[in-house]
Amino acid sequence: MRGHLIGMNDFTGSVRIRPALNEAERAYLYAVADSGRTLRGTTTGRGDKDVPFAYLAWEVCRGGCCLTWDASERAAMMLPSLRFLVDHLFRAGAKGEGSQLLEGFTFDHVLDGVVSGDGRVVEVDANRVSERELTQSCAAPKPTPGRARKLPANVIQLRPRRA
Repeated sequence: MRGHLIGMNDFTGSVRIRPALNEAERAYLYAVADSGRTLRGTTTGRGDKDVPFAYLAWEVCRGGCCLTWDASERAAMMLPSLRFLVDHLFRAGAKGEGSQLLEGFTFDHVLDGVVSGDGRVVEVDANRVSERELTQSCAAPKPTPGRARKLPANVIQLRPRRA
């Protein structure tokens, strides 16, 4: 059962970007998100079969200092799409570095943070992106505190005496 620990489609956390994205970088991300193109249709994604066939669901804040996940996209795309952003657009030596279509990009960003939801945790530490699935609890009811076992139906538990 996905979404048991956090509500289904509830995501929490963010990914910090240092230094913050500049205006050209933010404008590019907004344009990709608004265009309806998949990441394979972007400047660095065309012809690259390793690029996920997903929409840009990482939303950049106005200040360009963090990313959050848009829960309308499948959680399975968090990891591959974040790797795309790091490897193609943000880090030093990214695939887009030197492209005239990405003029104004600095390719000097370091990402750190954790986003969790829908049974997944995506973590990025100094541009290294990883993912793990949350272990779901069993459906067994929790025992009532202070009671070692369930009382038989014909036994009434009285309030304990106060000292």
